[in-house]
Amino acid sequence: MTVLLTPFLLMLAFCVGYAIRRGSICAVAATQSLIVERRSRRFRAFGVAAAGAGAVILPLHWLFPASATLSAGYPVTVQVLLAGVAFGLGARINRACALGTLAHLTGGNLVYGLTIVGMVGGAIAMASLGTGAGNDAPLRVSPLEQPGMGALAVWGALVVVLIVALYRRAPRWLRNMRDPASTRMGPYRAMLVVGVCGGLLYTLAGSWTYMSLLSHRAERLVHPDAHADGLPVVMCAATVVIGGLIAAWWYGDFDLRRPKAWGGARCLSGGAIMGASAAIIPGGNGTMLIHGLPSLAPHAIAAYAAMTVTLCLSFLIRRRT
Repeated sequence: MTVLLTPFLLMLAFCVGYAIRRGSICAVAATQSLIVERRSRRFRAFGVAAAGAGAVILPLHWLFPASATLSAGYPVTVQVLLAGVAFGLGARINRACALGTLAHLTGGNLVYGLTIVGMVGGAIAMASLGTGAGNDAPLRVSPLEQPGMGALAVWGALVVVLIVALYRRAPRWLRNMRDPASTRMGPYRAMLVVGVCGGLLYTLAGSWTYMSLLSHRAERLVHPDAHADGLPVVMCAATVVIGGLIAAWWYGDFDLRRPKAWGGARCLSGGAIMGASAAIIPGGNGTMLIHGLPSLAPHAIAAYAAMTVTLCLSFLIRRRT
């Protein structure tokens, strides 16, 4: 990454953190809204994020293949599917996915700091056992690597999804720009920012999410010769957190809350399950959504589907009981 590109990437990272906090982005909350409250807006917004990421990163990769990368794919195995199920269960126990954990933590809810501790512990456990999708499985290049007819059709479909989802909302956003309350992001606007800016970060800087960074650091504690994240990735991950903190402070919704015993145990165990699962897949739900799905990586599609079905079933059981 060139020096000139660094300010641009940090700006993207700040926007991602800001949108995660202002939009209260969380797969668990979106699934609960869909199943329990029977409202699909939050859930559909995740499709906007994936479509926005793909619509931007695919042409960028085709124009600059050496600088902008797509997600490689791993084979879909029973292990990957079970890891997706486990990630959903961990997020349900934690009451927040990886993105939701960041939104809560930057808002001052310190109990989710124990989720981070659990994630590191789960990643260390998997590294110690030598378990992971990428240890000996052959990497497969994305089917969208070259701009053939099929790849262009996929890109066109993503653009159509964005147009259909936003054609009524975008004019309203522009009209309301003078209203200070418009800075409160709804799910569509927040997920569009996360998808476009986060997708650009993945293609230009690498795995910038705090969960990927913690997973790699945990692996290096067990295997010192393992992959090391460069300074740009560390800077981007830190700037995402800073963006969330500034958003919470600026709008006066930063509320420092100390963890309680039961909540701490819940977050610690949920984080450990998510950290272990992310090491197997590999990647958390943010990585799968913004980089894996737009690249048509088979492991990301399978694991994300397994996670989503698990969350839906958990709330269906809750609704019926």
